[in-house]
Amino acid sequence: MATQLETLLDLRRDAENAAKRALDMAAGALARAHEEQARLVTCWREAVRALDRERLRGVEAPATVAQAVTREQYRRRLDDAVAATARRGQEHRSSVIAAAMAAESEAQAAYAQARRAREVAEKVKERADAEEAKRAERRAEDAAADQALATFMRRP
Repeated sequence: MATQLETLLDLRRDAENAAKRALDMAAGALARAHEEQARLVTCWREAVRALDRERLRGVEAPATVAQAVTREQYRRRLDDAVAATARRGQEHRSSVIAAAMAAESEAQAAYAQARRAREVAEKVKERADAEEAKRAERRAEDAAADQALATFMRRP
């Protein structure tokens, strides 16, 4: 029985280690998703700054109608870039980051469950080992008592 418990404990340790690796991978994926989100926010801020610069520059009167049209087209492109960057950031937050957070949460739960299962197996094995030690001690005491009785009976 002790060998079955040792095997069970080994399996539980392996499961716990696998769950820990999965948790580490999920945490890494979440960290990468947050880094990508930070990059998207930086891109959005740069686009907003460019738009603000162009708006400040737009205060100056253009020299020709062509310049005015060109500036307006450029400003529209900057507006579109700001909106597109904000949309990409929102989509990333609602899809990639949400999925990474859910995966990490599931991995944490799986790791906690695997750790509890290993702890239970360790406790069962410890109890079994303690019981076996008690049995061995009783057998040794019984053997010593039998030896003493046999010695006593042989005396004339």
